[in-house]
Amino acid sequence: MIITQPKELIGAFVNVMQGVPQEASWGPNYNAMGLVRSGKLVAGLIYNGYEGANVNMHIGAIVGAKWLNKEFLFAAFDYPFNELGKRRATAFMASTNKRTIKFVKNLGFVYEGTMPHYYVDDDAVVYGLLRENCRFLFRKAA
Repeated sequence: MIITQPKELIGAFVNVMQGVPQEASWGPNYNAMGLVRSGKLVAGLIYNGYEGANVNMHIGAIVGAKWLNKEFLFAAFDYPFNELGKRRATAFMASTNKRTIKFVKNLGFVYEGTMPHYYVDDDAVVYGLLRENCRFLFRKAA
């Protein structure tokens, strides 16, 4: 089951999955989506940084929970690209997080650059996905 509330719970879950304090803030303006299996939150997605044509996406999931499915992927990209009308999504991650880098590349995100010393002990790598390159969209009739 896909949920969007309580966004604070989903935000805390994503924080824990990303190795940051549970109470860390996503800022004053964010939205969330989560996937619940057998009554347990197994994946969460945070949207923030709604600037211009962009939205930032942050993912957290229980490794081995088999959470990734088409329903969740299509819902995850429907929100920024169809509901909000954004043209691009951006993902930031630690340069040493090889699992997440491989994951976002498999989704179609493209490497855009490195931000040295973005994290306390690591650089950030930036990946972007343009709406026209996203293969996980409910295509809206023109």
